[in-house]
Amino acid sequence: MGSLLALVVSLAGAPAAPAEPLTPLSPAEIEYLGQLRQVFSEYRDPAEFRSDGELLELGRYVCRQRDKGIVGAAATMTSPAISQLAFIHLCPS
Repeated sequence: MGSLLALVVSLAGAPAAPAEPLTPLSPAEIEYLGQLRQVFSEYRDPAEFRSDGELLELGRYVCRQRDKGIVGAAATMTSPAISQLAFIHLCPS
């Protein structure tokens, strides 16, 4: 019981971690997420259970990999829907 109390006390005294400021999504990001959710509603995909932030980060990852010459769902190990929609909406032309 004493160790549990010590754990609670040590956690209660921990400082709060600062969060990144929220920035509004761009129209392209909103379109990307909307299209992904529409595709996921029609075709089951394990990525459909990821948060919007995770889906955006995966899309940006696909764009960074494309800049390095690594293209495709198999090469980036992401869902084909994420790869294709990232190319359309998130990656600069």
